[in-house]
Amino acid sequence: MANPQLSNGYVRIANELLEAICRLNISGNEMRILLYIIRRTYGFNKSYAEIPLSEISTAVGMRREHIQKALKKLSGKNIIELHTYSGTKSQTISIVKDYQKWNVESVQVVCCQNRQLLQKLATLSVAENGNTTVAENGNSTYKDNIKDNKDRGKTARPHGRFGNVFLSDDEINKLNDDYGEEHIRDYVQRVDSHVQSTGKAYADYDATIRKWLEQDGVKKSDFDADKYSFAINNF
Repeated sequence: MANPQLSNGYVRIANELLEAICRLNISGNEMRILLYIIRRTYGFNKSYAEIPLSEISTAVGMRREHIQKALKKLSGKNIIELHTYSGTKSQTISIVKDYQKWNVESVQVVCCQNRQLLQKLATLSVAENGNTTVAENGNSTYKDNIKDNKDRGKTARPHGRFGNVFLSDDEINKLNDDYGEEHIRDYVQRVDSHVQSTGKAYADYDATIRKWLEQDGVKKSDFDADKYSFAINNF
């Protein structure tokens, strides 16, 4: 049974850099090799290391020619730097720490593009099938829903560290009034991180945050500002 322990060694890496690596849109082989390079550099508190191809091959279970191709791609994307020497000395490999110089799209951008494509396909599919209404239970028409979303999109602004949570000023103010700014700030970050890590977008972030709050048993604030608005405005 595996029993990993920090006492047997660990890799020290900045969270910001690790999060940037998590967002990389690269192949599985490239990611495996990149992780091993991190193990051999930051894992030994070094910014670079001499790593033979044979060592990488054994560590990640890939053939040398495939490793060479992957290293060339990672270098071309400016994610790593390769320094090749003549003779028997192994090549030196290092991570380009400034991730803003990486020449590759992040997963966040790709996910946004995919969501836009899916939305267009869904619109075309509904239009082609003539399913423009939802008759049951008196629900609003599909066209009305599209219009509402477009109108809301004009006023919604991105919130959270990664900008994945879209809320209008009225929505964020009402959430703050109902649950308090501290709770809302915390749950905006939670939803933002969840979207970032999973690529799953939500149709209504106001409703999503309220649902998460209710599931966690967070109670609404007892203070109702509307009841005291006259006194507050005339204080």
